[in-house]
Amino acid sequence: MRVVGPLDHNFGWDGEHLLSDADLAPGSPLPPVLRGAAALAAEGADGWRLLRDPLGLNKLFWAPVGDGIALAARPKRLIAEGARLDEVSAIPRGTAVDLPGPEPISLVPDAWSSPDPLEPEAAATAIRGKLDSYLAALAAANGQAPVYVCLSGGLDSSGIATLASSHFENLTAVSFDLVSDRGEPSEDRLAAERVARVLGIGLLCADVDVAGLLGHLDTVLVEGIDWRDFNVHAALVNAVLGQAIADASDAEQPLVLTGDLPNEFLVDYHAEHHGGETFYELPRLPPAALRAALVRGLDSCHREIGVFESFGLRLVQPYAVAVDAYLSLSAEFLALADRKERLCREIFGERLPSFVLERPKARAQTGGDEGGGVLGACLDNGIDSDRLKGRFAELHEVDDPAALDRFVRAGRYRSVVPEELR
Repeated sequence: MRVVGPLDHNFGWDGEHLLSDADLAPGSPLPPVLRGAAALAAEGADGWRLLRDPLGLNKLFWAPVGDGIALAARPKRLIAEGARLDEVSAIPRGTAVDLPGPEPISLVPDAWSSPDPLEPEAAATAIRGKLDSYLAALAAANGQAPVYVCLSGGLDSSGIATLASSHFENLTAVSFDLVSDRGEPSEDRLAAERVARVLGIGLLCADVDVAGLLGHLDTVLVEGIDWRDFNVHAALVNAVLGQAIADASDAEQPLVLTGDLPNEFLVDYHAEHHGGETFYELPRLPPAALRAALVRGLDSCHREIGVFESFGLRLVQPYAVAVDAYLSLSAEFLALADRKERLCREIFGERLPSFVLERPKARAQTGGDEGGGVLGACLDNGIDSDRLKGRFAELHEVDDPAALDRFVRAGRYRSVVPEELR
């Protein structure tokens, strides 16, 4: 068994401490709690340990290659070693397995499927406490390293920027904007500028034209490990942000913070329209069932961590450590139209600028008006769902498009711990 290429950086958390790779290594006891992003494929004195975090944020794939098994953070690396996509599977999210050893252990809490409900005020207190503790630990571990926070001016990113400004001395916000024919900044950019000004932090502007944006397409298809339009469009934004940070920083592997994940936790997604068609439409499910589906779906996209890692950046999604409190919010609360605003008022209080709470929902992946921005740029240049799927197939040397549907099913990667590894 061997590992092909580097794995993504680990930012695991046991509720009190950052977990180093050594804390997760073969021979060490598994932490009773694992939150945040983590993946491991490491050999020790008595064998191997394979591990993925419960949300599946960090990825780990395997395939038979030659006389053994190869593991990698990207399917493309295994295909370059001679595997076919139909032979590539993920280690299941939230799984730890020691080889040789006992059966795989699930790290996914039972409570996630049937949590004890929390009132919004109690959930907010728990979320705030976990975020502050996690950010404080990250700040202590990273010293004077430059830290960037992706900022759209929306609730989630502004919340992280607000807390991060209290923990990191060397903090810079970074804002995406797609250059328009009008030459005017988007509402996202104006909001980000205003938030950064209130917080007293610098702002790095990641401006790009359509050609520059679409030039990242192959990168996001390979590193984001997905071809579905919403995830590709969001990944294109992240590629522009990542490129801007990499170009601006002299330090190796700067730390980047994002406000991702509350959209899944709070079912805060909406369809968009362009050219008379509807995009990004979600299944019609009850709120709790839809939340569960969105959280499971985190397993099959790497639009944040994977894309930023391709630019040599270490990405952290702080909201991941507060997942338990988010999942404890009731179905009745999820059905409220202003659920996110209510919760953010409780989490951040007066520290979050009031105009952020009053602003209509920002869609950072569009970089413009509804139906415009990245969505419009792709569609107006012939890059629709079929084109994305076809290009993903080409990049992964797939002749039969049905192989992609076997690789991602019901929003999850094909996942198994194979008998070959037992």
